[in-house]
Amino acid sequence: MPKINLRNLCALTLFALLIAQNLAHSTEYLSPRVLSLGGAGRAAPLFNDSIYLNPSYASFTPSYNISTGYTWFTPGRSYNASIQDSRTELFQAGIGFTRREQNGAINFGASKIAVEHLGFGLGAKLIIDDGTNNITTDSTFSASFLAASWFTSAIIIDNIFQSDAGLARNLYRTFYLATKFTTLEVVQIYIDPFYSPSYTSGAKSGYSAGIELGLMADFFARFGKFQDADIPYLNTRGSGIGLGLGWVGPKVAFDYAYHHVTQNDLNLGIVSAHAISMTVFFN
Repeated sequence: MPKINLRNLCALTLFALLIAQNLAHSTEYLSPRVLSLGGAGRAAPLFNDSIYLNPSYASFTPSYNISTGYTWFTPGRSYNASIQDSRTELFQAGIGFTRREQNGAINFGASKIAVEHLGFGLGAKLIIDDGTNNITTDSTFSASFLAASWFTSAIIIDNIFQSDAGLARNLYRTFYLATKFTTLEVVQIYIDPFYSPSYTSGAKSGYSAGIELGLMADFFARFGKFQDADIPYLNTRGSGIGLGLGWVGPKVAFDYAYHHVTQNDLNLGIVSAHAISMTVFFN
C-alpha cells in the first residue's frame, strides 16, 4: 500500500472541500465502536477514530487504514469515509469526511511521538456554509501517555479557538481527561469526563464511559453510558446508553452499534440510532 505524504493529504483535503461546498453545520463523527461505548474511548481510539477523538494516539498504532461508516436514525442518516497512515516516520496523519442530509464536515489529524510512551497530536475541522461559502474552522490538541500495559491516559482540548461561527454549530471549547484501564487482559474500561466552560444549552460537564469485552480472539462486545455528552448525528448533547459488537480479522474489521438517547438538549424526545462500519487495514 502507498504511504500518505503531505502532498496526498493536501489533495484529499481539496477534494473533500469541493464535495462539501453546499453543506452546512458541523457533523463530526463517532464510529460504531465509539457509539457502543457511550462516546468513550479517547484514551485509546481504534483505527481512524483517532482523527476525531484523539489525534495523538495514532502514533502508537502504526497501520494504514481505510474506513467507511453509515449511521441511520429518525429522522436522518449520515455517511463517513476516512483514511489514515500512521506508519510514516515524519509524522502520522489522516483525514475524514462526514456527510449527513444537508450537512457535512471535514476532519484532519496529525501526531508525533515526543518521547517513549508520550505523544502529541493536532486536529483540524472545516465547515462550509451553504450559499455563502463561508468557512468555519477550529482545532484540537491532544496528548497521550501510555503509562503501563494496563493504563493509558489522554488530555484533549477540542475546539480550541471557539469562534462565534463555531458556537453557532455547537463547537464549544471542551476539555477531556480520558482514561483506559485493562483488567483480566480481555476487559477494557474507558472513562471520559469532560468540561465545557461556555456551554449554555445544558450542563457544562458530563461523561462517557464504556466497557469492551474480548470474546475469543477477535470478537468484542461493548456497553456504554453517557451523561450530557455530544451526540454528533443530532448536533446536540444528551444522555443515554450504547451497545455493540465488533469483529477484527487479519486485514478487515466490522462494527455495529445501537445508540439510545433518552434525553437531549434539543428536547427531541427519545431517539435511537444504528451504525455500521468496515475498516480495511495494513500493518
